[in-house]
Amino acid sequence: MSSPIGKKIRNVREALGIGRQEFVDKTGIPKGTIIGIEQGLREPKAGVLIAIAQAWPEYAAYLLTDEINVKQRDPEAEELAKELPIAKKAS
Repeated sequence: MSSPIGKKIRNVREALGIGRQEFVDKTGIPKGTIIGIEQGLREPKAGVLIAIAQAWPEYAAYLLTDEINVKQRDPEAEELAKELPIAKKAS
């Protein structure tokens, strides 16, 4: 069951055992923005979600999808890996 994003952000903050000010200090998101999001008064913009995911990447999938057992993939690395055998043959 999906939770509203503001509730998820609050859940992350509380799971970390930190208050709003420490959350703000770590992410750079304005305190008023966090309060509004957590209270369901506003939806977070992409920059907010990126800041949280950069600070605590282990919560990124939960925030965006509700999934917690997700294998992360990097499409840039996958593309480079495809090109690697071609580069070896050319040498």
